[in-house]
Amino acid sequence: MSDREKKKVMNYQEPAFWDAVFHPKSVCVIGKTEKFKGGAMFNKSLINIGYKGRISVVSTDNGGDHGFDSFDKIEDLPDGIDYAILAIPASKTPEAIRELGKKGTKVAHIFSSGFGDLETGAGRALEQDLKMAGIEGGVRIIGPNCLGIFSPESGIAYPPGIFPKEIGNLGFISQSGGTAQSLAWSGDIYSFFHNKGVSLGNSVDLSIEDFLEYMINDPKIEIIALYVEGVKDGARFLTLLRSATKTKPIVILKAGITEAGVAATASHTGILAGNAAVWNGAIRQAGGVIVSTFDELVETISAFTKRKGSPKRKIAIINRGGGEGIIAADTLPTIGLEVPHYTKKTQDALSNLIPSTGTGIKNPLDFAAVGGYPGVFEKVLATIDDDENTDTIIYMHHIEYGHLFTRKEYNQYLLDALVKFYKQSRKTLLVVLPLYYSFDEWIRSMRYLNSKGVSTHPTILGAGKAALHIAEFE
Repeated sequence: MSDREKKKVMNYQEPAFWDAVFHPKSVCVIGKTEKFKGGAMFNKSLINIGYKGRISVVSTDNGGDHGFDSFDKIEDLPDGIDYAILAIPASKTPEAIRELGKKGTKVAHIFSSGFGDLETGAGRALEQDLKMAGIEGGVRIIGPNCLGIFSPESGIAYPPGIFPKEIGNLGFISQSGGTAQSLAWSGDIYSFFHNKGVSLGNSVDLSIEDFLEYMINDPKIEIIALYVEGVKDGARFLTLLRSATKTKPIVILKAGITEAGVAATASHTGILAGNAAVWNGAIRQAGGVIVSTFDELVETISAFTKRKGSPKRKIAIINRGGGEGIIAADTLPTIGLEVPHYTKKTQDALSNLIPSTGTGIKNPLDFAAVGGYPGVFEKVLATIDDDENTDTIIYMHHIEYGHLFTRKEYNQYLLDALVKFYKQSRKTLLVVLPLYYSFDEWIRSMRYLNSKGVSTHPTILGAGKAALHIAEFE
C-alpha cells in the first residue's frame, strides 16, 4: 500500500475510528429486507438490542416498510454514516464499498461470504478487490464472512440481537460468528458479560491484532478472550500478548490444530492455521492462557471474572460423597493441580465438627450428611478457608438424595451460605454443580451462584481446568 493510499483510509489508532466501530451514531443496513433475508435480519437485530442512533436502509428487494429511513441506492444515503452493514452478494461488495467511500462512511461490516473462504482463485481475487475498494474509498472493513460488532452499551449486536444487555468487562474477538453468539449467550448462565465483542471472519482489512491492541488499551475491558483460526502477523500478535498479560488475562481458544481442523479452518475463513506445538509454546511464553474447547473457554472466563485472593495450584476439595471426592482427587493432579493434605490443625478442627465414621478429613473432605447441617456447614467452610496447605477451594455441591432437591428451602440455605462464605473468604471458591436431579432447580442454582460472584461449574474437570488457568495467570 502506497503512502497516498494509506492517507485515504481512516487510521485504526484514532479514537474517532473506534467510536465509529463500537459507538456509531449512525448505521446503514444494505441488503434484502424481506422477512428472513440478510438485511431484515440485521434490522431486527438493531431493534432487539435497542440501538438508539439513526438507522438508514438501502433495500435491494423492496422488502416493505421496516420503520427506518429507506433509500433505493447508496448514493442517496446521507453523508458521514459511521457504520455500514452489507448483506449483499459477494460480487457486489467492492462497488458498494467504493460508493460508501464517496458518502464518507467510516467502517463497513461485510456479512457476505464467498471470498477467500471458497479456496478458489476467483474467491481470492474478489477478496483482493474488496480490500482495494476499501483503500480507494477510505472505508475500513470488518470481515467479510462475519457477524460484525457486539456492543451492548451502544446497542449494536450480532443477529438476532437477543443477548444479555448487561455491560460487563469482557472483550471477545472471534473468527467464528457462531462462537461469538454462543459466548454472548453463555454469559446469561455464567454471569459474565461483554463490554465489546467482534466477529471478524476473513479479516481482509481490520485484523485480530488491530482489535486486540484496542482492547488491551480499553480501560473498560479487564479480560480478553479470543477464538482464533490463524493470525496474519504473528510477531505483532505475540508482542501484544506480552504487553498485556501482566495486567489483563487473555484466554485463547485455537482452532485448526489437527489435519482435519486445518482443512475445516481453510474452508471456513480462508485463513491458514499454524502448527499446534509451535503455537502453544509461543502463546504460553507470551503469557496467554490456552484452552482446548468452547466449554473450557466459557468456564475459564467465568472463573477469571470471579477470582479472589492469590489462587495457586493447591486445591481443597469439599464433598458430600466419598467416591466422587476420590475421583476428584485422582483427576485434578492429572491436569497439573495438587491435592495436599490439610494441616494437622485443620484436621483437628474438622474432627470436632463432623464424626470420623463414614467421613474423611485429610483432603478431600467427605463430610457426609452432618457437614450440611445449618451452622455446621458454615464452620466447615471457615475451617478450610484457614487451612495453610491449600489456596483454592472446590466445593462439590452434590445433593445426593433426590428428595432434598425438591426441598428448595434447604438448597437455598446452602446456596446462600456459599455466597456469604465467598464474600468473606480469602481464597478463590469454585463450586461444582452436576446435573443429576431437577433441571429447573439446577439451572436456577447455576444462575444464582454465578450472579452472586461464585464461579459455578457442571463438572469437576471443568472447575479444575478453570482453577488451573487462574493459577497460571497469577
